[in-house]
Amino acid sequence: MKKLFSLLSMLCMSMGMFAQSSLLATLSHEGNITIFHGATSLKEALAAADHGDIITLASGRYNAVDINKAITLRGAGMEDDSISNSFTTQIVGGFTIQIPDSIKNHHLSIEGIYNGNTITIRGTLNNAMLQKSRFYRIGYYSYINTVKSLSVIHCRITDYIQIPQNSSATFINSYVGAPNCNQTNATMEFTNCYIEGDYDHIYRSKLTNCILHNASYANALSNTNMPTYCVAFIRNGGNAFANVTAMTNTVLSKADYDAMFKANTFFELTDEAKAKYVGSDGTEIGLYGGNLPYSWRILSPEITKCNVAAKTTADGKLSVDIEVKAAE
Repeated sequence: MKKLFSLLSMLCMSMGMFAQSSLLATLSHEGNITIFHGATSLKEALAAADHGDIITLASGRYNAVDINKAITLRGAGMEDDSISNSFTTQIVGGFTIQIPDSIKNHHLSIEGIYNGNTITIRGTLNNAMLQKSRFYRIGYYSYINTVKSLSVIHCRITDYIQIPQNSSATFINSYVGAPNCNQTNATMEFTNCYIEGDYDHIYRSKLTNCILHNASYANALSNTNMPTYCVAFIRNGGNAFANVTAMTNTVLSKADYDAMFKANTFFELTDEAKAKYVGSDGTEIGLYGGNLPYSWRILSPEITKCNVAAKTTADGKLSVDIEVKAAE
């Protein structure tokens, strides 16, 4: 961390930046670092970036911009936490992801951001990764688009996620609202997830150690799916596993479902539920089981402040104040 602090101090001094304590976009390109300021700083950093570069955003609200480069985009986190003094990096407005098909050696990675609008995928998106981020809607522009091997880890997708035909996506320890792979040869795989909403758009998918909750309809999973060690509750009655082999799966009553979770938590199981609902690997089912228990906290360092004096002192020195925070 001291090396990072020293490097950033020298860079800030050499760039002669004005005093600024928020809305920072840091672009790392081939060992060189450039810092942009303000609500449009993400747009400016992306315009200057090349495939494979890293853009790091401090907490705050940034104007959305279409992503057309295979970059790594890191924010400060998807949640506000006054106890640890951590705050959200929010990208305001919908945007499109369209990476040129010719890019093979670099892949898009997004971590630690919140977006409350619609993200639209165009073209072919290969091996992209979404981590520790919160989204509202993720969809595609047309049926000719393709999403290959999308990885979603420790994310919250509130409204829905849709993938087009001939596509595939993997979800690990994530909250997934209304997943939809009801297209030709589209498949999804869920491990230790909480799946909310209608089930009749899930096809050709594998579900392991998951909790399924449907508040409205009494529909069941299609027989094209393979759920194991899952539990499901449909508030209006019905059996989510009526069409599939139910040997390791459990249909919950309202009382059992309501008793599963600790109060005022994000679907954390009670001690009794942890012992009762055990997954294929011997750990609890749901978000906090498996090898990667759910956590919204990111591990990458965040530049939270970068103040540079407007003038040098009489002896030629320039005052620089940089603050870098990282998860413990």
